[in-house]
Amino acid sequence: MPIFLLPVISGISNLLRLPALAIFLGQLAATILGWLATRITRSVAINLTVLTMVLGLALTTALALSAIFNGLSYVVPPELSQGFAFFMPDNAIPCISAIFSARVIRFVWQWQFYAITKVSS
Repeated sequence: MPIFLLPVISGISNLLRLPALAIFLGQLAATILGWLATRITRSVAINLTVLTMVLGLALTTALALSAIFNGLSYVVPPELSQGFAFFMPDNAIPCISAIFSARVIRFVWQWQFYAITKVSS
């Protein structure tokens, strides 16, 4: 009895080849697109994290230096504060914090590069 179904089954399999090929190509494209999206999203997330950390480090350094200099102004004689005001500009704290932050960023970058090259080799 099942022998008469063989031509019907082969006919159905011939009809289903094109949709199966379309489904396969669709899944292949979705997989590739998902992989690219994951890679781009990861890269953007890492870059935004680094940018946030750099800005936070610069702001924290500037605030720390400002607090240190303001704290010292209470214990030093007023003549010393006036003398520093003659040759130290108003933007000295942001400049010093930017230099310090750049050195820390360079150190972290070198450390990350070293760690990545050690792990990959």
